[in-house]
Amino acid sequence: MARMCRAEVFDPAEVAVAHVFSRTVRRCFLMGDDPISGKNFDHRKRWIEQYLQQFAASFGIDLLCFSLLSNHFHLILRSRPDVVATWDDKEVARRWLREPGDIALFRC
Repeated sequence: MARMCRAEVFDPAEVAVAHVFSRTVRRCFLMGDDPISGKNFDHRKRWIEQYLQQFAASFGIDLLCFSLLSNHFHLILRSRPDVVATWDDKEVARRWLREPGDIALFRC
């Protein structure tokens, strides 16, 4: 059975708390020691932590807690529609444009 659309689960106008997790595939290791390649990817933990906090601040989400493990991670997030409602269009654009990446990828 397919998962429900988040818009059907969470009311976007109300503060909501969610447990989010993601796993790697094919026994890959995103962080820590990879037993197959023998490489250590601990440097990625700091990188991911920095980006999580940066994105949370930019997009009106509280990062309540997180756990970064070698092949998966867990996040506890709280949406902040009350905070986002105070932003005007210029503030939204400013927050969006300060994020890294190729903005051309997001053009409609």
